[in-house]
Amino acid sequence: MVLRRYERVLVGVGLGLMLTALPLAAAAQSAGPVNEDFTEEQVGAVPTSFNAPIGWWSIGTDGVDTKPVLFEDGTRYSATTGQNDLATQAQAQAQGLSVHQLADTAPGLAYYPIAIFNKVPNFTQGTIVTRFAIVGGDLDTEAGIIFSYQPNGDYLALRMDADSSSLKLESLTQGQATALSVVDNVPAALARWHDLQLTVAPGGTHLSGALDGQKFLDVDIDTPISGQVGTMTKTDSVVVFNSFNVDPNGQ
Repeated sequence: MVLRRYERVLVGVGLGLMLTALPLAAAAQSAGPVNEDFTEEQVGAVPTSFNAPIGWWSIGTDGVDTKPVLFEDGTRYSATTGQNDLATQAQAQAQGLSVHQLADTAPGLAYYPIAIFNKVPNFTQGTIVTRFAIVGGDLDTEAGIIFSYQPNGDYLALRMDADSSSLKLESLTQGQATALSVVDNVPAALARWHDLQLTVAPGGTHLSGALDGQKFLDVDIDTPISGQVGTMTKTDSVVVFNSFNVDPNGQ
């Protein structure tokens, strides 16, 4: 389904999405999966299945039907921080950067809205699959999965960057991102549903990332993962999440 680019969406107001046929992810058959499709959530309210410590998360709809989705309203980033599009563009131009590159390098623009899935207290292996669509963003157009989330706010992230057509595995410590692996030439289109999958092998140190059924990333890390999981975006990205599924026995 092709989604129309974001046109000033408010909580509970449809995004006017026109979606191409992409089958919903099948429920895992093995014991232990936790599947969230937001159908028990209330449109216009804050999510109950996720705790949202950073960002402007709410339950909305996709404009096609009444099914609830998890919605991060990145437009509120600019309004709250006072970031001005023209000023930001001028700053980027002065440094020979695009606004997206500036957002990656300027500490004041490094802002990562996150929502923590409260139905899985600890994840050490298996799969996490989320379906999402990025429908807006001037500074950034990114969304993904966080995992190994710690009480101090540190975590790992697998995220898609639609602007640079890349898939990134990163470590975020005290709000600063460090790239562990970046894969370019990923078909990361805006305004379309994407299925992003993180797979953690038994032992917790071998990670792989796939987008729409195609594996792009394989990484070994030193320390086994352990912690909470959830969703993320970056700065002013406007994103809707249709589902979030965790299977500790997934491969």
